[in-house]
Amino acid sequence: MSLALIKFVEYFITFLTLFVTVFFLLLFIKNRNELVEIPKIDRKWAPRISVIIPAFNEEEYIEKTIRSVLNADYPKDKISIILVDDGSVDNTYKIATAIKDKRLQVFKKKNGGKARALNFGIAKAKTEFIATLDADSYISKSAIWKLLPYFKDPEVVAVTAAIKVMERKKNVLESIQKVEYLFTLFSRKVLTFMEAVPVTPGPFSIFRSWVFKKIGGFDPNSILEDQEIAMRIQKHNYKIRSSMDAEVYTEVPAKFSALIKQRIRWHRGGLHNTIKYLNMISPHYGDFGIIIMPLTFLALLALFSVFILAVLYAFTQPYYTKYLGMEIIWLSLSPVHIIGVFIFALNLLWIGWGLAHFKKEKVGAPLLGIYIIAYSYLLTLYWTLALIKELKFEKISW
Repeated sequence: MSLALIKFVEYFITFLTLFVTVFFLLLFIKNRNELVEIPKIDRKWAPRISVIIPAFNEEEYIEKTIRSVLNADYPKDKISIILVDDGSVDNTYKIATAIKDKRLQVFKKKNGGKARALNFGIAKAKTEFIATLDADSYISKSAIWKLLPYFKDPEVVAVTAAIKVMERKKNVLESIQKVEYLFTLFSRKVLTFMEAVPVTPGPFSIFRSWVFKKIGGFDPNSILEDQEIAMRIQKHNYKIRSSMDAEVYTEVPAKFSALIKQRIRWHRGGLHNTIKYLNMISPHYGDFGIIIMPLTFLALLALFSVFILAVLYAFTQPYYTKYLGMEIIWLSLSPVHIIGVFIFALNLLWIGWGLAHFKKEKVGAPLLGIYIIAYSYLLTLYWTLALIKELKFEKISW
């Protein structure tokens, strides 16, 4: 690869990053007042809701998950739980059936994956609204009430909750994920101002039940079904909203190996969904089609380009650089590095603004610094391993 081409790719990635950073900063500044607005709860409107819980070998968490719904501050005659045990080989089914409450129905089926388990539960539901809840997540008492007001807009078919980390061991890995989840929550809220929310998270989202009849259920062939269904909703030009105060807490990997396994699945699923919906790069799908989808595709290309550039630089440095010591830093400086420092400062501002909306979470400067430094390396690692798995055509399941 010629030096000119390398420089072109380098500047393209730099200015793409600058554009995206400035774009979202301006979008946030324009809508900052709406960001903190909380829709008024109308307790006179309490529609019937079915909460679908797909479970596979979740004996450690399943009882707490079920009881979080049973204890929700919502009329008891308006809420029901449909738990679908997807062929667990542990005590998940036994623990679930031991809970005696007329609002809870427990079904056991042959293992077929999370999407099929969700669709099984949806077929059993007879209510106006359907919520999906992961078997290792717990809703706060007021979560349902805080999500329902968004459905006053008849074009809104799904609303996502404020997914936060259930802290247990409080190690560095959990702390990084805590910041990541908070910043993701903030970013998803900003995306609502573009009608471009790309995921309805499994830990807890509520849907109008008719949307599954209109666009179909969860895709059994997708390994990231909660993103795929959201992208399909966007393709049908329906609206998705996001709450920042309807709290739901989810278990996260406490070990690095478990985190890697989870993120490989997420990133492979995201890659599949992006490719599947590339035809949405079109003005017909609004800002989602003309901004988010192209940027998602370009971001994937940029990420792998950065990796390739790093390898090329490592093998193409002149032999004499090893004799220069620290002077090599000054000799290597270019306009790209100056722009990079500016981008870093803007990202610091962006992340700081985002986390400022979660004061009670107490994210201090040291933790923020660790997150900023570690996350880019972790993200590169996730994508690299995911790509290797893809090239090896390895099968993956939940």
